[in-house]
Amino acid sequence: MWNMDGTDRSPVFGALAIQAVVFVGLYLLRPLVEEATGHAVPLLWVMLAQGVIAGIVSRGFRFSLPWVVGQVIAPPLLLFALALDLPTWVFPVILLLLVLVFWNVAGNRVPLYLTNRATSEAISKLLPRGKAVHFVDLGSGLGGTLRYLAKAAPESRFTGLETAPLPFALSWLLGKLSGAKNLDFRFRDIFKEDLGQYDVVYCFLSPVPMARLYDKARAEMKPGSLFISNSFAVPDQKPHRVVTVKDGRRTKLLIWKM
Repeated sequence: MWNMDGTDRSPVFGALAIQAVVFVGLYLLRPLVEEATGHAVPLLWVMLAQGVIAGIVSRGFRFSLPWVVGQVIAPPLLLFALALDLPTWVFPVILLLLVLVFWNVAGNRVPLYLTNRATSEAISKLLPRGKAVHFVDLGSGLGGTLRYLAKAAPESRFTGLETAPLPFALSWLLGKLSGAKNLDFRFRDIFKEDLGQYDVVYCFLSPVPMARLYDKARAEMKPGSLFISNSFAVPDQKPHRVVTVKDGRRTKLLIWKM
């Protein structure tokens, strides 16, 4: 799950700051330990200690579990990568790819969550039969859900909004290759989109933007339209209906009728 404290600050810079502070502390402490014990402290031990301490501190600051795990494993993984003596160009390429994929984590604290097939099938059953609707996926990722729905309901239109560059590019390409004529992917901020043009709004984001997004939906969406959130609730707003998907994680679709 994601950090539930409701703040809008990105955890990326906080995580880097924690690693930096722990690194400096261990750097200063290492000579003292070596002098006291009379033995050199292996660099691997230092990196393992840095990961564990950074993970504990991150949890203390209410970082979510994936961030804590990342904090723990990052220092020893970096040491391992350096030990492989990889070409220097590999590291900036990896960093660039991570930025292109997880762009929204830094800006909006929205990770890349992918909707599984069972959930896509459950969403399909929520669409009115025999009636054309305009469906939008806010943060559409790789577009798998929309490709499935576009094929299942050819009479309707399906739009995906995504601002992470690499997922958007892949979703746009895969959408074109699918041949679906009722499918459209747009590189657009979800908060700059007019939701009034859609009959069904679906999102699988994080707890952070849900209150703001729900307020936007209430202000813009047409009466009778549906607002569907995968897993993440809206604070102080009880959904009109909850659908539990029969998948491994018992995914819950929270549904509000506008």
